[in-house]
Amino acid sequence: MKRSRGRRRYSRRWFLGALGASAGAAGLAAIGCEEPDDPLPEDPTSTPTEEPAYPTYASTPAPDPTRPEQSSRHGGTLRFAAAFASDDSFDPHRTTSAALLGQQALVYSRLLTYDSQAEGRLAPDLAMGMPEQPDELTYVFQVDPEARWHDVAPLNGRSVTAEDIRGSIERQRTGRAQDFPRKGRWDPIVSVEASDDHTVIAQTDTPFAGTLARFASPEGFVIPLELEGELSPTLQVGSGPFRWIEWSEGLYASVARNDDWYGPDEGPFLDGISTVPPRSIEELEADFRTRGLDAVEAGFLQAQELKSRLPDLREARTAVARFYGMRFLSAFPPYDDPRLRRALTVALDRREMLERFFHGSGTLNPWISAAVRQWSLPQEELQRQPGYRPGSGGRQVDVQEARSSLESYLADQAPEGEEGAEGEVELPELELLVTTNLEESLGMGGLISGQLRDTLGLNVRVQPLSIDELARRLSAGEAPWAVGVDNGWIELDDWLHPYFHSAGSGNTFVLRDEEMDALIDEQRAEMSSGRRQEIAYDVQRRLLDLNVGANFVSEDVVTLFWPYVQLFPVDAGEAYQDRFAGTWIDRTHPTYL
Repeated sequence: MKRSRGRRRYSRRWFLGALGASAGAAGLAAIGCEEPDDPLPEDPTSTPTEEPAYPTYASTPAPDPTRPEQSSRHGGTLRFAAAFASDDSFDPHRTTSAALLGQQALVYSRLLTYDSQAEGRLAPDLAMGMPEQPDELTYVFQVDPEARWHDVAPLNGRSVTAEDIRGSIERQRTGRAQDFPRKGRWDPIVSVEASDDHTVIAQTDTPFAGTLARFASPEGFVIPLELEGELSPTLQVGSGPFRWIEWSEGLYASVARNDDWYGPDEGPFLDGISTVPPRSIEELEADFRTRGLDAVEAGFLQAQELKSRLPDLREARTAVARFYGMRFLSAFPPYDDPRLRRALTVALDRREMLERFFHGSGTLNPWISAAVRQWSLPQEELQRQPGYRPGSGGRQVDVQEARSSLESYLADQAPEGEEGAEGEVELPELELLVTTNLEESLGMGGLISGQLRDTLGLNVRVQPLSIDELARRLSAGEAPWAVGVDNGWIELDDWLHPYFHSAGSGNTFVLRDEEMDALIDEQRAEMSSGRRQEIAYDVQRRLLDLNVGANFVSEDVVTLFWPYVQLFPVDAGEAYQDRFAGTWIDRTHPTYL
């Protein structure tokens, strides 16, 4: 395929997160972020004022209620522009590519799914309903007897059985961690049995509040074990609402309607979905005008430009769990001193990050991203925390606190007999590790280095590394200070236990804090969602005090689509795209040609 000369391509280079080994894919956005216009100067003596609370976006925009529906919702192919890439592993239990998992969510089923990730609302998928729980350790699922594999050899449309589900879980639960990146999420499950063809019984050894989320997350995809080791860009066989057609890396991907789907409401309604990469504004505009394109994921500036050219397009803005953040190896000098960690963390201007990276289209985060509304510390409280205070006055207070923490730290580093002598001790050059892609696309390391030079007078050397190398160093305890990007999670325990519990498998912070361990253990065993939320808030307050890491900002992803596209699904995290089963094209709408 030949590309036309001079084609202007827009795509944010989302990449494998070195902090969590997940690959993200956002849509149309500028690679080289422009400098924002200089804001009007503010009175430095002004009193900090709280910004409005972060808006809550609907998981899926509602259809236009003012028009009668057409006689049948069936028919039509949705043409969608969005960035997508794989990690060359097409087994859904092995891949770390969020974009690929999203495409596979159209094809594969799981026992449960999310009605809303942002709110944590679960719904049945392969299961006939939510499981019976004869006790706090036992979960009994009844499998829908109408569920069938796609009519592809060697499955040939046979029924999905409880044994298929058991095998899909057990291969991960008992496999090697290096083979199955989400293996650890099955640790609380001690056994999975298929008592008959349509009954699955799962057991935990202790009460675990996050159990149901395991069956609704990407690790819950049910795959045909007959094809284990054979899944590829051309072969994906599931039982979901769509059948896999093709995946050509970076060029196109498509699925077609599964006529034998067991799901509700006579869906799926679309004949298929065709996905292509985002292109230049001019090409996108032309494709929208000719209805060669129905929807696109866009960055804020590109979305505004397209809407100015095509004002009839509908917009859905999505807050996402994906975040940009940093972490310290808290047992490694000089980061073993909480005063230095506090100085570095509080001095960073998160609002400048939002403007520089996303032109303000995003939000500040505590550790749990604001998009995960069920668990994230409320924005009203966050804006009163050091490093997050609004306005020029709030920023001034943050800088003063950061300088005070640094001065206290440096005073203790002075030679004996010179304690407290200001200016006697200087902090040596600090090394900040950052993935090469992140530095090239956003210049995040350079921004952090510049902010710390201007506010604290520190010399920070930015060291770009490949994603694999940074991940290796984090795992080996050789990354004292690093920044990166991660897709985030939906279930509370996934945000906390692996990273901040003393026994956590991803605790590269080397955090050992008895209060933190107790809180994390408590939320694991607490079945009341209200009480779990209180614990989540307490954990985030504790993390803001410890400053072993920081989740800085998240971008809002904007989806533009013609109004004839009804119930276009959007959500906070990965692998929600099975909800495209409810999307339909209103051929009676005036915008439909």
